[in-house]
Amino acid sequence: MTEHIFDNLLKNYTDLIIRVDEHIQKLTRVHKDRLACKKGCDVCCRHLSLFPVEAFALSRAFSRLDVPCREKILKQAEQTDRKCPLLVDHICMVYEARPIICRTHGYPLYMEKEGKALVDFCPKNFKGIKNLDRSDLLDLDRMNTLLTAVNNHFTACFENGLPGRIPVDQALELYQNLEPS
Repeated sequence: MTEHIFDNLLKNYTDLIIRVDEHIQKLTRVHKDRLACKKGCDVCCRHLSLFPVEAFALSRAFSRLDVPCREKILKQAEQTDRKCPLLVDHICMVYEARPIICRTHGYPLYMEKEGKALVDFCPKNFKGIKNLDRSDLLDLDRMNTLLTAVNNHFTACFENGLPGRIPVDQALELYQNLEPS
C-alpha cells in the first residue's frame, strides 16, 4: 500500500488528532504551571487495545523507527502485559503517533454518568484550581463518538473486515504487513 493511499485512509483520523492536539496545546499554554503530564511522564502508560484506525497509525510510526529500536520494543511486547511496550527508558518511541487516549489522559475530561456531570483528570494536574472553565474540558462522549465514526469509516475500506479492538503488541507490525512483498 502506498504512503499516499494510507495518508488518505488516515485523513479523518489525522484531522481529529489535530483538533485534540489544539485543545491540549491551549490547555498547556493556559495551565503550564499546573500540569505534570507531558512527554516523558509514563505513570499511566498501560498496554492498551486500540481501534483499528489508531492501531494502523501507531504501526505506521513504529515501522519508521530504526531496526534496533523496533527489535527492543518487540522484545518488550513479548515480556509484558501491563506496561506499554512502546516505552523505552520512560519515553514513548512513537509519541507523535500516540493514540487519543494517551494524548488526553490526565487532562480534564467531561462526561456524564447516570445523568450526572463528572470531570476527571490526573490528580497531579491542576493543583490548587477549584473550578475549571468549561472550555478547558474535553467532552469524552463527543470525542468517543467522533473517534468511533472515524474508525468505522476506516474499517469499511477493508474488504475482510478488522477486529473491533487491537492490542498494542499486535498492532506493531500491522502496517508492515500491508506493504507489498
